[in-house]
Amino acid sequence: MLHLKVVSQVIIYFASRHLAADAFAPLTTARKRNPRFIKGFAAELLSLENVGTAPSESTHSTPEERSRKAKETWSALALMPTSNIYRKEIQLNGEAATIYERNHWEEFSTIKGTYFINGLASCQIGDRLIHPFEAHGFCKSFVFDGRGNVYYTSNIVNTPLTKKERKRNSILNRGVMSTVTSMNSLLGNIRNAISSSERDTANLTADLWPPPFTKNKDGIEPILITCTDNGEPYALDPSTLETKGRLVDVIPKLAAVFPKGTKFLAHNRFDQEKRRLIMCVYKMIIPGENFLGNSHMEFVELDDNFDVVSRRAHTTRFMVFHDWALTENYYVVPKNPAYLRWANIFKFCVGLSLGTDVFAMEEDSNGEFILIPRHNISENVKEVQSDSFFNCFHFGPVYEKAHDNELVINGCVFDSYTFGGEMGFDGDKQTFSPIEWGSTGIQTNRGRSPPPRIDQFSIDTKTYTITSKKRVPCVPVDMPTFNGDAKPCKHSYFLGASRPEGWFPFKQVVKLNCDTFESSVYDAGDDQVVSEPIFLPRSNPNGEDDGFVISIVHNAKNKRAKILVWESQSFENGPIGECVIGDLIPWCVHGSFYPGFNPFTTFNC
Repeated sequence: MLHLKVVSQVIIYFASRHLAADAFAPLTTARKRNPRFIKGFAAELLSLENVGTAPSESTHSTPEERSRKAKETWSALALMPTSNIYRKEIQLNGEAATIYERNHWEEFSTIKGTYFINGLASCQIGDRLIHPFEAHGFCKSFVFDGRGNVYYTSNIVNTPLTKKERKRNSILNRGVMSTVTSMNSLLGNIRNAISSSERDTANLTADLWPPPFTKNKDGIEPILITCTDNGEPYALDPSTLETKGRLVDVIPKLAAVFPKGTKFLAHNRFDQEKRRLIMCVYKMIIPGENFLGNSHMEFVELDDNFDVVSRRAHTTRFMVFHDWALTENYYVVPKNPAYLRWANIFKFCVGLSLGTDVFAMEEDSNGEFILIPRHNISENVKEVQSDSFFNCFHFGPVYEKAHDNELVINGCVFDSYTFGGEMGFDGDKQTFSPIEWGSTGIQTNRGRSPPPRIDQFSIDTKTYTITSKKRVPCVPVDMPTFNGDAKPCKHSYFLGASRPEGWFPFKQVVKLNCDTFESSVYDAGDDQVVSEPIFLPRSNPNGEDDGFVISIVHNAKNKRAKILVWESQSFENGPIGECVIGDLIPWCVHGSFYPGFNPFTTFNC
C-alpha cells in the first residue's frame, strides 16, 4: 500500500501541472515604433491562405537554427541565479524607462496598487538541473505608489524542502519530473527509488487574502498566499515577501478545516461580490473502483475572516486537471480523461522511470465539464459531455447568462497530449529542448505537445447539454487573465507562442475579444520570453477593459528583465512604454493585482 500511496501522490502532483497553448488566427498590426511586429504580421494578413499557420518573424532561417535559439533563450532564464531584493525603487520617468506614448504613460504613472507574481527560482540546484515546475518558488512584488515610482521586492519562498535543499545545495527529493541522480546505473536507481516524490515548493501562484481594507472580526491583516499543485498553501509577508510558514500555522483555526497533509491545487478563485476566497482540495483515490482510480475534489469557500462559509465535494472517475473556474452558481471543472498505467508503477517505485510514465491521457474518451452547484448541497452535480476528447489546462472567461439559461466557457484545449518532457526538460541529458518537445518533425519525431486551440463552449443550464462549440481562430496561447471571476468578461489577455515549429517558450502577448474573436498580438522577438499578462484597472474605470496591461519580459540576450506596458483599449497600437527592473530573473508564472494596496503603509495608500 505504501507504493500505491506514492503513486497516488505522483499522479496528483503531475496531473495538475500545467502548460497549455492555443491555435491560430488573423492578426492585427502595431505602431511603426515596432517594425518587427508590423512586418511579421502584415505578411500574414496579405496571405489569407496562411491563416492557420504560425506567423512569427525570425532571423533564424532553418528549423534547426530556430530550435537552437529557443533552447538558448529558455536555458538562459531557467538557469539564472536569483537574488532576494527588498524595496528597490524604480522611477517610471527615470533612466530605466523608455516611453513610446507620453500621455498614456503619464496616466499609467498615477496607478496605485501592488502586483504580486510567483514563479521559478533557478532550475540548477547544486550541480544538477531540475524540472522548472519542481524548482524552488521565487515571489516578486511591484508596488506602484501613484507618484511615478515602483518598488520592487523579490524573495525565495522558503518551504521546509526549499530550506533543506538550499542549505545542502543539492536536490533531495526527486519529485515527479526530475531525479536526484541519473537513472542509468543501479546505484542511481536505488537513490531515486528511496528519494521522496513530494516537492512542495509553493512556486506557482500568489494571492492576497483577506482583501485590502477589510475590517474583519479577528483583525486579520492581508496575507500573501502562495501554492503549487499537490502542495500546501504558504503564507508570506506582503511587505517583505518573507515566508511566515504554512497557512494553517499562521491562521491556526484553519488546522481544523484542513488536516495535516491536505493537498491543494495551486489556483484559487475569488467571488468579489460576496467577498469569498475559494480553494480546491484535491486527492487521488488509488486503486479506486475496479483498480481504475478515482479523483476527489472539495471546494471550500472562506469569508474575509478565514471562516468557512461552505464546502462541497465530488468524486468521479480518474481524470486530471490543473485549473478550474467560478461562476455565480457553479464550480466548473474540466474532466480530462486519463488512465493508470499499472505496468509502469513498479518501474517508478524502483527508480527506473519518471512518475510521468504511470498514467496517460485516455484519448478514446470524450472530455467533459463538471458543474458543481455552489449554494445548494442537495442539488445534483452535472457532468456534461463534449463531442470529442480534450485536455483543458487553463480557462479564459467563464460566466453565466442567466436570462438565456446559458453557461459560456472559454478554454485552452489540447486535442491530444502526451505527458513528459514539459518545457523541453530532459532529465537524463540535463538540458532543455522546448521546440523539440512542442512539435513533431524537428530533429526527431518525439514531439509530445502540439499547441492546443481555444474552444468556446455554450452549455444549456436547463438540459445540461453543450449547445454550441466554436473553435476560436487565435495564435497559440495560454495563461489567460481577465478582470475577475464569477462575472461576464468580454476581453481576455494571454501569452502567445506562434512559431514556425512548436510554441514554447512564450514570446507574445495576445488580447482576445471573446465575443467577436478578434485578436491583437505583440511579438517580443526570439531573444525574449514574456510572463503572464496582468490587467490593471484605472482608478475610475469605464467598463471591464478600461486600464493598462503589463507583462514581465525576460531578455536572454542582454540578461535584463523589464516591465512592458500597454493601454488596454489601444492594445493593438503596441506598448506605451517599458521600464527596466534589473538583472534577468527566471520565468514568472501566475500573479494578481490589488488596486490601492500598499504593503509599506499600514495596508492602504
